[in-house]
Amino acid sequence: MTVRRDLLRLGLGGLALGGLELAGCAPRGSGRRTDVIRLWVSPNEAEEAFWKVAVARWNARGRGLPVTFTTIPTAGSSEDTLLSALVAGTEPDLSTNIFSGFAVQLAALGQVVDLAAMPGYADLVARRRMEAIVPGWTQGGQACALPIYSSPTLLWWRADLLEAHGLSAPPRTFDEVYAFSERYGRAGSRYGMQVVAGRDWRDRWFDFISFYYAASGGQPYLRGAHALYDNPAGLAAATFMDRMFRRGWTALDFDAEEPLVSGLAAGAVRGPWDVERFANIYPDTLARIAVGPMIARDASPGPASTFSDSKGAVIFKTSRVAREAFGFLAWVLGDEELDLLWLRRTGLSPARGDLSDNPRFADYYRTSPIARAYAEHVANARPPALSEHTIDIQKIMSSRLVEPLMTGQSPPAAALADAAAATDRLLAAQA
Repeated sequence: MTVRRDLLRLGLGGLALGGLELAGCAPRGSGRRTDVIRLWVSPNEAEEAFWKVAVARWNARGRGLPVTFTTIPTAGSSEDTLLSALVAGTEPDLSTNIFSGFAVQLAALGQVVDLAAMPGYADLVARRRMEAIVPGWTQGGQACALPIYSSPTLLWWRADLLEAHGLSAPPRTFDEVYAFSERYGRAGSRYGMQVVAGRDWRDRWFDFISFYYAASGGQPYLRGAHALYDNPAGLAAATFMDRMFRRGWTALDFDAEEPLVSGLAAGAVRGPWDVERFANIYPDTLARIAVGPMIARDASPGPASTFSDSKGAVIFKTSRVAREAFGFLAWVLGDEELDLLWLRRTGLSPARGDLSDNPRFADYYRTSPIARAYAEHVANARPPALSEHTIDIQKIMSSRLVEPLMTGQSPPAAALADAAAATDRLLAAQA
């Protein structure tokens, strides 16, 4: 991604790349069509099926310019494909499957429209009750992307194992996890909980960052060019992870095994996308799963804060139909019937704050208690930090914080301070 980002920066400086002149933020390609909206969507069968219906309905009703869509043409990451398209001048008007960090990167490159300035934006936010959601996607009052869905991280627990060891409900606090792990754990053979999601930079969303959001009440771990996570909430999260490893209540690596199936671990961080996977592969285990909140030092009186693996949509500045594209996007996201269709097709919660009390969705959640648990946390789930340096920041979290906690090389406070200081140095060098 870095190489292509640099190519794009060079292109924006006016250099010719592949015979194309990319002149700053000004719309290039005066021949771009004005009679159709071109949409790219996630290369995912369930999402593609949803957009096929939504686009067909829009076009049939003649509410605006016709929309054509295709999945993002990628064999790798959507981010690489979109950056390559920007270099080549082949980007669409509108694209989904954008996470907040990438949206900020595109905004820093001057490539996307400020959606908050679009007519109807405030009305759409109010209709979807997104007041608690959009701050995680806005910076300086500007919205470089609009979230489509929100997938909070929650803890899955084997209810039968909890009950067999004295718990009638999932743990809500660190102390409850410690007490259960002490009763359930057997050194080298079974563990209270899978604490670390993996070694990749993306995995930090599903361990430290999730724990941090729960401990901090959803406060940011980064602001501008400064890391904020070397604070009491960060220390609480790091101390929990450290204690679980030092006591042998979690493992360094669970390999490719699904620990919840075998009981190797009684609990693990999972997202709503895991529901379909378990239903297809491990239906007997899914029937024994109880979903609990992200744990923290103290139990939250309501839905706990947590991380949201959410994706949104952007409109590119090169589009000559930007307003029309936003009109289409607002129509899709403002239609509760389409939100319900999205739920049924994908199993992912629409990014709206009224899922738990809107009668439109009551029947769906009545038949799916696990989905209901995720819906209840959408308004309290926070996306990744708004930084174009997400990958580098989370690589630092991995090498300077999580790995030392796993191996015991550094105590929590020292590892936390080292990681935050390294993050600050990175951001200062990039400023």
